[in-house]
Amino acid sequence: MPQLPLIEPNTALFLDFDGTLADLAPRPELVQVEPELVGTLRLLYQRLDGALAVISGRPIVELDHFLRPLQLPAAGIHGAEFRTDGGMVSQTPAPALEPLIPHLEALVHAYPALRLERKSVAVAIHYRQAPELAGLVDAAVTDVLRHAVGLEALPGKMVVEIKPAGVDKGDAIAAFMKSAPFCDRTPLFAGDDMTDEPGFAAVRKLGGLGVLVGRRETVAGVSVEGPAALRSWLHRSARALDQSARAAGQPGAVPHEAEPGREGAPRHNPHPTAS
Repeated sequence: MPQLPLIEPNTALFLDFDGTLADLAPRPELVQVEPELVGTLRLLYQRLDGALAVISGRPIVELDHFLRPLQLPAAGIHGAEFRTDGGMVSQTPAPALEPLIPHLEALVHAYPALRLERKSVAVAIHYRQAPELAGLVDAAVTDVLRHAVGLEALPGKMVVEIKPAGVDKGDAIAAFMKSAPFCDRTPLFAGDDMTDEPGFAAVRKLGGLGVLVGRRETVAGVSVEGPAALRSWLHRSARALDQSARAAGQPGAVPHEAEPGREGAPRHNPHPTAS
């Protein structure tokens, strides 16, 4: 694959969180954010005039928690949640998840190494602590979805999620690209998981670039070894953009941040998903 170029001033930047901005952890709630990263994201937001969004499988409230005090434009739960710059979170209507929950809880009770995560409009079963149970989880999800309406399975890294049908990261990116400050820019999306492939396809269709974090078959145009390499590229790009803007005397946009003392903390105890 070709080498990854630095971010250009006319880029619309979209970034996955787990496995991309942050390293994966044994349990998703143990993920740590590199201290320098928040400052770099703030600077990138400023120098891209606000054209930066996080596109994640996590709920937006959890993204705010990990990136506090920043509250960036974001798509959560693969696009089922959506927030523009500093705006309210809009949400895809919740499908009928409740009838599925007892069956999934019974599975997790029978296999304690599994973990059930309930979100606002989705539910996920994590098997990172027991990868040998992947087939069992896949079969159980297929079974509970047999008569479900408006729901679909989304496999990821050591997780299978049940989410609203027809929602993915590619659609979220396309929605952002229809309005300012993202429109009329060249999109770039970085992600690591199979759940990010629709995002890679979307930016490619729009004449942009997909960046795979890791190594595997992908429709992304370039790849880097891992999250550390991706963060190093973000740091270098932010410094280069800032130097150019300062030399030209250009002001920058100011990202929305949580009020002091609140800092975007979750409204519940997070059980975040790694996607």
